[in-house]
Amino acid sequence: MVRSLWSGVAGLKTHQQQMDVIGNNVANVNTTSYKSQRSTFGDLLYQTSKKAYAPSAVRSGTNAKQIGLGAKTSAIMTNVAKQGSIQTTDAPFDVSITGDSFFVIENASGQLNYSRDGSFTVDANGYLVTRGNGYYVRGITEEGQEAANLGRIQVLPIDDEGNIQTMAGEATTYARVAGNISRTDTQLSKEGGRTLDLEFYGTDGNTYTMRLRFTDAGDDNDTTYQATISNIYDANHNDIAGGVPEDNTIALTYDPTTGKFTAADGQDNGQVVVAFQGDAAAAGTLTLDFSATTNYAPLNGSSSSSLEAYRGDAEGNLEGYPEGKMTGVSIGRDGTITRLFSNGQTMFAGQIVVAEFANVTGLEKEGENLYSVTGNSGEPNYMFVTDDGGYMTAGTLEMSNVDLSTEFTNMIVTQRGFQANSRVITVTDTLLDELRQLKR
Repeated sequence: MVRSLWSGVAGLKTHQQQMDVIGNNVANVNTTSYKSQRSTFGDLLYQTSKKAYAPSAVRSGTNAKQIGLGAKTSAIMTNVAKQGSIQTTDAPFDVSITGDSFFVIENASGQLNYSRDGSFTVDANGYLVTRGNGYYVRGITEEGQEAANLGRIQVLPIDDEGNIQTMAGEATTYARVAGNISRTDTQLSKEGGRTLDLEFYGTDGNTYTMRLRFTDAGDDNDTTYQATISNIYDANHNDIAGGVPEDNTIALTYDPTTGKFTAADGQDNGQVVVAFQGDAAAAGTLTLDFSATTNYAPLNGSSSSSLEAYRGDAEGNLEGYPEGKMTGVSIGRDGTITRLFSNGQTMFAGQIVVAEFANVTGLEKEGENLYSVTGNSGEPNYMFVTDDGGYMTAGTLEMSNVDLSTEFTNMIVTQRGFQANSRVITVTDTLLDELRQLKR
């Protein structure tokens, strides 16, 4: 009867451990990215009072007689594979993973842990860190790097004084003039001609405006015209005296039969290099292309020329851009973090790298929503989340995968099991008391 006492005690311990697991699951029902656990029981030792014997010529075989000594907790498994529900937070640095991957987190001791919790923020130095404990999030820091080149991701470009750096401007180096110089345009023969303004960006990132004046070249030939660079203005549209090149007149010629462009200053490709000087030197050097202009008489009876000036070539290259302030951050489905600037430009800040494991259930929980590698999990395989069909969603978080209905059911079953094992102990105690009474 002593065996039944200890079997009952073993049953109480296992059910108490199962209740501990259930209680932890319920406690973490709203914990971000928490993965529920489940315990399984196994029978304990057996006392063999009679061995099994094989049949012989004179008697049949007999089975062994074994008396069990209780139960034990054989395993506590983490349900890592089950995806938690996705909740929208609208926080720009909150990220959820759809798939089997883990974020790579550098803890306070510099060791790498792994997490499904994507509640991130940035620290005073602009680095991407976990919101709860300030651990660094690892990824690549330059475009084209391999996923295994893990580094700390600096989302915000912070200078030595703690300010967010601005993006330097890029000068416009090419511009086009397009449209028709009308043969019947009387404005071309008047003083001052027809004006056209081109806004572009200088080498200092500031905005400049060049004014072109088109005339009929002062002759009776309706196939020759002039474009004169008359002024250069700063960002406030103040005239910069002495900034216009000395050779500021460009001769334009057209085919008298077809009206198509033939040359600008003798260049049949229509490209003329303009280099600003003096106080306007920061406006840089600009290639002006007139090859898209024509010299037709309008069919609709209009006597006006229709000219437009454009920065960059037809594909939008060499257009340049002004200096820009950082206005925000975007995190793509592949984990790419992009800085957004007021000048319409973007800049690569980094890409979040994820890890996958051969046996994900072999990971060990470290608390704070972190996991660590064990001998049975396998080494991490670093990759980008889209390499294995997964993706990231910014402004969302993965919630706990605890199913409360399952936990409450398991709680009832565990309670009944605990009560039954308690009953084994009390009944055994009654039997022992009966034996004690035999001495009277």
